[in-house]
Amino acid sequence: MNKVYFDSAATTQIREEVIDRMTQVLKETYGNPSSTHSHGRSAKSQIEQARKTVAEILNVKASEIVFTSGGTEADNLALNSAVRDLGVQRIITSRLEHHAVLYTVEQLQECFEIEVEYVDVTACGDIDLQNLEERLKASQKKTLVSLMHVNNEIGNMLDLQETAELVKSHGALFHSDTVQSIGHFKLDLEKIPVDFTAVSAHKFHGPKGVGFAFVR
Repeated sequence: MNKVYFDSAATTQIREEVIDRMTQVLKETYGNPSSTHSHGRSAKSQIEQARKTVAEILNVKASEIVFTSGGTEADNLALNSAVRDLGVQRIITSRLEHHAVLYTVEQLQECFEIEVEYVDVTACGDIDLQNLEERLKASQKKTLVSLMHVNNEIGNMLDLQETAELVKSHGALFHSDTVQSIGHFKLDLEKIPVDFTAVSAHKFHGPKGVGFAFVR
């Protein structure tokens, strides 16, 4: 009996051309990319070309792409960097976020005593943007807003452009977990004023254990 797979929202089957390309690289490009010999330079060149390819798709600079082990690490990188390096004192997020965000926010609250607020959600599962604006207006503390683009449980989609513009109009930073959406929607991050995004390759027919963060 033939099986039909209906769970691609959770993870996708890796494409044959991806397997072929990875196999070729694993066989031929095995040098340490930090080494100065030819094998190392070849490996580094492959990595940088991949970085440029990703950047071109998103219409951003190659230097703004940071490769990670997946979406969870990308979320962790963005949130931790915002608090540790950029001086964020308050995070506004929602109870509907992925645990990669919620657990990290809880840890940052415990370790750095930052303020954490949870924006209201409508009965239909949408982010209440009016409530978000009220919260942004209520404090002068350096703030980061973290809201996912497409919800991994209920599928609701945030208007990324509108939300990003709202957040930036109040001088806050904006992080969005785009793991669930980026394989389905073309995102021009030059036009969308988001500061951080998280991406995982296994959601769009790539390998597991590979992802990246966009850091403006």
